[in-house]
Amino acid sequence: MAGKFGGIYPARIVAEALRLFGQGAKVAVEVAVMAADAGALSGTGVVATGGTGRSADGALIATPAHQNNFFDLKLRGAVCKLREF
Repeated sequence: MAGKFGGIYPARIVAEALRLFGQGAKVAVEVAVMAADAGALSGTGVVATGGTGRSADGALIATPAHQNNFFDLKLRGAVCKLREF
């Protein structure tokens, strides 16, 4: 990892791990965290979607968490994701 990224950065490692499931999955997690941080959520579970500049290509069911408690976020399932990316 240090060779690929020029060092070890925890946020970068998490982002690359989420990209293993596709760009949409990574963005969906980011959306869930941003919504929690903004106080825009009223329930305990959400369906978060994400994708690239072209379209949404992933949707996850999640129990979101605030950025400062990121690892409390729970992914409950995938509604959809790209088969190949």
